[in-house]
Amino acid sequence: MLYNLYEYLHHTLGMHLWDLPALLVAIVTAAVLIVHSRNQKKREDDFNEELQEKLEQMNKETVESVQA
Repeated sequence: MLYNLYEYLHHTLGMHLWDLPALLVAIVTAAVLIVHSRNQKKREDDFNEELQEKLEQMNKETVESVQA
């Protein structure tokens, strides 16, 4: 049975037996990379927004303490 699969892949499709698993791994890796990149960008944006809010709050507190 495995030999028949080998014959089909190698002679009909012009591929080796390990090409299909390698292609599947490459597709999964690319999908994981895309999802991770999007999630990382969202985390960075959220962090930058939170940082800006904290800096503005600290600036207000500093101005209020100087005026008092």
